[in-house]
Amino acid sequence: MNNLRNLRVFQLSIIFMGLVACSSFIPGIESAEQRLGKTMLDGETVVYNSDLYDITIVGFKENFEIIYDPQEPPTLKQAGQKHSYRYLINGSYFEGSRVHAGWLSIFGTQHTPLKEDQQLTHLSVLDTSVGYIDFPGLDLWDSSMTSGTSIEFQTGPLVIYANTVDTLSINASINGNGSHLRTFLAYTEEDGMKYFIISRQIGPLADMGVHLLSLPLFAGRTLSVINLDGGSSTALYSQNHPELNFNVNKPLPILLGIK
Repeated sequence: MNNLRNLRVFQLSIIFMGLVACSSFIPGIESAEQRLGKTMLDGETVVYNSDLYDITIVGFKENFEIIYDPQEPPTLKQAGQKHSYRYLINGSYFEGSRVHAGWLSIFGTQHTPLKEDQQLTHLSVLDTSVGYIDFPGLDLWDSSMTSGTSIEFQTGPLVIYANTVDTLSINASINGNGSHLRTFLAYTEEDGMKYFIISRQIGPLADMGVHLLSLPLFAGRTLSVINLDGGSSTALYSQNHPELNFNVNKPLPILLGIK
């Protein structure tokens, strides 16, 4: 009987050690070791991970969608699973009431008005009819230019314009020179790629801008980057790569996603 009991204990030990040894292959395991320094393809989406600032960049060509629900804001995980988004990030700034801070128009329907704010100096404008994205300054745009095919929201500051760090916009913003977690929206001109970018480590905007320009992912291309709401709102959800997930259980009223 003792020999039989010992044999069962030995077999269970072997099974346990096998599970530990294979844990890196179990879907859902989230670890920096699976993420840092790695580049991967997810269909036509490219995912690039930088060790410095623990940055993840999700590059894609399709149009992104916006989820705006200030009344019952979903978590990224809830929204991703409900609507089959492959990737989601936190969107732009919102007030204490959870309504968007500054201009927000979705396909010609205005949700919130323009706002005078030293942080919200630019707009992100995605024309979904042609897939064109731009970050015009408020001095070059007004509400009469809104379009029924566009997603438009006020945000800022501009971090990089055409491969140049926009130090004027950064220095004039409220939190540009402080060290915070960051979320960015970006595009490169030559290939029509768009990018979701988050950092899991804090840093100033100018330093992060310099780092982004140094990455081989953007070599030979013209990069523009705008800051979205970061700090404690910084979040990323990936359907197929849970090792990328960050802050996915926080309810947020504004999300950007691709399917």
